[in-house]
Parts: sequence; C-alpha cells; structure tokens
Amino acid sequence: MALQLSVGARDGGLDAIETTIGASAILRIWSGAPPATCAAADTGTVIATLNLPSDWMAAASGGTKAFLGTWQDVSADASGTVGHWRVYDAAGTTCHMQGTAGQSITLATSALTAANGNVLTFAATTGVVVGMNVSGTGVPAGAVVAAVTGTTVTLSRTSTAGVASGASIAFAYDMAVDNASVVAGQQFNVSGFTWTGGNA
Repeated sequence: MALQLSVGARDGGLDAIETTIGASAILRIWSGAPPATCAAADTGTVIATLNLPSDWMAAASGGTKAFLGTWQDVSADASGTVGHWRVYDAAGTTCHMQGTAGQSITLATSALTAANGNVLTFAATTGVVVGMNVSGTGVPAGAVVAAVTGTTVTLSRTSTAGVASGASIAFAYDMAVDNASVVAGQQFNVSGFTWTGGNA
C-alpha cells in the first residue's frame, strides 16, 4: 500500500514549505523549459522578477495552498515567451520551487473517449503541451498531459467514466499568468497559483 497522509498532515507539510523558503521570497519568470531539478543551474532568459509579499501564500486548507496578495512586476525585465518559474529565498540565490508557467486554455472534445480510456480527441490541440494539468468532467483528478499530437491529447491517468464528445476540457500550467508573450517594460501579473499536497 502506498503511503497516505491525512489532510492535516498535508496542510502541515505545505505550510512548512513556505516557512523553509522564508518571507519576502523572489519569483523569477523564465523563458524555455524548467531545469531538471531546483538544484540545477538557471536556464533561459529572465522575463520578469517579482518580489513576493512578506506572507506570500495562504495557510494550507483541505490539502491545498494558494497565493496571497498581488504578484506583479510593474516593468518586465525582457521580451520573450513565458516558459517556467522559480521561487528563490529572499537573497535570490537558492531555488526552492519551480514549475511551468503560461496561459490556461479550454478546448471542447470532438469525439467520445470511452470508459477506461486516456486519449482525448479535439479538432486541434494548439497551445497544449506535455506536462500541463488537465481538468473537466470525466477527467481523473491529478491528470496531466502525457503526450500530444495535432488532434489528440494522451492523459497520464485513465478516465473511469469516459469523457463525452463536446466536453469542455481545461489545460493549465502550474502557474497562470496574464500574458504568455511579454514585452520588456510592460506590467506582468501572475493570475493563479495553487499547489496541492500529495499522498491523500
């Protein structure tokens, strides 16, 4: 049996992450794919630098933790396409968290996915990339994009009930931003960021 945690234990673990990183953390938005691990060197171009509020995440509740306050860079550092983010300590030297970033999209399926299937069909999959989080009626919790073609998306988990044709399916990055294509000097905003503790 896999290790399971209570909601309280997950909440405690999530709050401990914020405590470890510390107050006044720094968020940098980068172009390109994230490095293999937080310990790996930075890659890409820094598009925006955000000095996060002193208390930058809400207290964990129900096994999830959401961002607090306004996460904004009033003048982006460079032009480019957003690819990933990294959160550093207040000194800006140690990376403690990272993930993908971009604008979320919603697409309607164009065919039925039968029960216990994991391939969704669309008229087109423009904007969908491997690793995006997937949600919608029939999509299992925690599913991510495992593979993508011009018209299909393979989920990391199978759908027990199946997914109907015409269903609205949302594809989201770990961190949602207002603009994926950024021009140096423009205002840059994070519009959504929540993380969930594992081993429920």
